[in-house]
Amino acid sequence: MPNLSEIDLGSALLSTVILVGFIATAFAFIKLTIIGINYVKANYLKQKEEEKEEKKLKGF
Repeated sequence: MPNLSEIDLGSALLSTVILVGFIATAFAFIKLTIIGINYVKANYLKQKEEEKEEKKLKGF
């Protein structure tokens, strides 16, 4: 019976580590998605401001 309890402990430990890995991966993807969205927003707004400045300089 000691072998059975060792297997259960090892299996529980492995399952816990795998679960923590999945959770960490999900957090990483969420963080990268948020960073990407903010990057696109910042560049899009910057591009719009530059276009407005160019129109003001033309004077037409």
